[in-house]
Amino acid sequence: MEDAELWLEPLVEAGIEDLSLSDDAFHFDTEEDNPTKIALQAAENLRLAADRICIEAPFTSLEDGSGARAKGTPVVGGDVLFKGRAVEKLAEGWPTRSWEELDQCPYEELEQPYRVHLDPFGNVQVCQGVSIGNAWETPLSWLLKEYQAEAHPICGPLIKGGPAQLAREHQVEHDDAYIDECHFCYLMRTTLIDRFPQFLSPRQVYGMEQ
Repeated sequence: MEDAELWLEPLVEAGIEDLSLSDDAFHFDTEEDNPTKIALQAAENLRLAADRICIEAPFTSLEDGSGARAKGTPVVGGDVLFKGRAVEKLAEGWPTRSWEELDQCPYEELEQPYRVHLDPFGNVQVCQGVSIGNAWETPLSWLLKEYQAEAHPICGPLIKGGPAQLAREHQVEHDDAYIDECHFCYLMRTTLIDRFPQFLSPRQVYGMEQ
């Protein structure tokens, strides 16, 4: 507990008002080894507001409940997004869809983002691994003001036609089917990372060294 408080104290001193901690089976082996419990107690001791983030395991079903798919078509449900470690560890054996169907980004507002991710290296990301600049080099306010989604080599195609358009526009070879949009997009971006290193960063998001 003392070690946890030492790690969290700088966050309190920096003025952080809220802390989110992953607390599910993807982040610890057994409940007895769950470090989130310790971190939550340490945060409470330091009067730092903290919440748990729990990811539901993926599952397959025959209907998604929205009527958007024909009955009998398998779909993947759950809270897991198939990018990053989820692609490496969880993607085997799930039903897939034709790549041509994956023609939108259903999760991020890329054209006019209402939030961004800021990593320890200063990368400002509109989606994990999709950078619009570095706040260590350019003020964050300026990056957001100057951001033009249609001119961004990754966001532009995604807005026009999702990961399918990203693959077409940059002529990336790919498979015939993927689990979902995130799965297809992540693998396309991994292929394009050396072509657009300043826009696809940090490399750690893609399991690569910086």
